[in-house]
Amino acid sequence: FFEDFSRNLVNDFKPNLIKTDIHETDNEYIVEAELPGIPKEDIQVNYENGVLTISGQRQIDAATEDKKGKLIRNERSLTSVRRQYLLENVKEDEIKASYSDGILKVTLPKDSNKEIKTSIPIE
Repeated sequence: FFEDFSRNLVNDFKPNLIKTDIHETDNEYIVEAELPGIPKEDIQVNYENGVLTISGQRQIDAATEDKKGKLIRNERSLTSVRRQYLLENVKEDEIKASYSDGILKVTLPKDSNKEIKTSIPIE
């Protein structure tokens, strides 16, 4: 009994992570995030202080009625997901996002005018 209970408990509390691929080219970052089943209007994309934030939520209402129309079961669930990514030196006013077939694609053009330090002198 306890073995099955603990197995179910652990499986039910897996974190809701957004599976993401991040590609970097010479000119831009391309972020592809899986958000299956989440309507486009329930997805938020923000970029502030070098951090890209992707969040979304999906609400499910399921009701089952018997032949007489009495409610015999009603289930609701709300799933929220959120992830943040540090992507600095981006042209904030040129970021673009699209959503198709459960995949959110965010393109962040790099800002070549911003100085990138690769080494830090030691005093």
